[in-house]
Amino acid sequence: MASLVTKAFVMNSFPWKDRHRLLHLLTPDRGLITAMAPASESMKSKLRGVTNLFSLSEFTLTSRQSRFTVKDGSVIESFISISSDLDRLAAASHAAEIFSDVARNDEPQKEIFDLWAYTIYEISVSEDPVFIARMSSMRLMESIGLAPGLEACVYCRDPFRDYAGFSFREGGLLCAQDLGRFKEQSLTPLSKGALALLRHIKSAPLPRLYRFQASQSIRQEAACLVDRWLEEKMEKRYKRLTWLDQCPDFLSLGQEDDQGTKAPTEP
Repeated sequence: MASLVTKAFVMNSFPWKDRHRLLHLLTPDRGLITAMAPASESMKSKLRGVTNLFSLSEFTLTSRQSRFTVKDGSVIESFISISSDLDRLAAASHAAEIFSDVARNDEPQKEIFDLWAYTIYEISVSEDPVFIARMSSMRLMESIGLAPGLEACVYCRDPFRDYAGFSFREGGLLCAQDLGRFKEQSLTPLSKGALALLRHIKSAPLPRLYRFQASQSIRQEAACLVDRWLEEKMEKRYKRLTWLDQCPDFLSLGQEDDQGTKAPTEP
């Protein structure tokens, strides 16, 4: 019987037979794995703490025929603030579902593991955890090569021309000069502030990823674009945030006056 010691985040935790729990664990070296924590629902169980949703722990696992069992564990960070706040809980659940859909089994996932670490911490402390969860999905799409083209016109590749808007069909920005080639296509308006924010999310180093300032209207515009992009690329409707808010019609989001916004800045 093989043994494995690893740090892991609990992405999902649910009861399973005779007071056991099944855990979906995000690990840096094995990706997303499933492990059984025996008798961990018992109040006296030493494993009870490491089964808490979204917690980070160091696990000692045994495996037989690719089936993992939790032998021992110690909690590193419990992120208690998430379980006591509905917005944080919804945000963390939304982000965890997306990360779990992307993470692969039995493959190194260090980049995704590190991104999740920064994301879950920020969700636990941010004044706007729902927005953090949404922006994390944009960076996740960048990590797996499915991010939209925001650096230049997706047709002519010229980064210096004025862009006319965002095309979901073409996968990014279209400049005004090339717009005539796509006469039958409707474009989504994208303000300079929202574009600057999304560019920051795509490229910022992880320690500065969530260090930005943006007005509420810019946040709403960016969030709606990210939500639609995510659902089209993942071919799935993510519903955990729908009860919190609703995105307005994209076409009603006109270009915002630059004086009313703050582009992303670093502290």
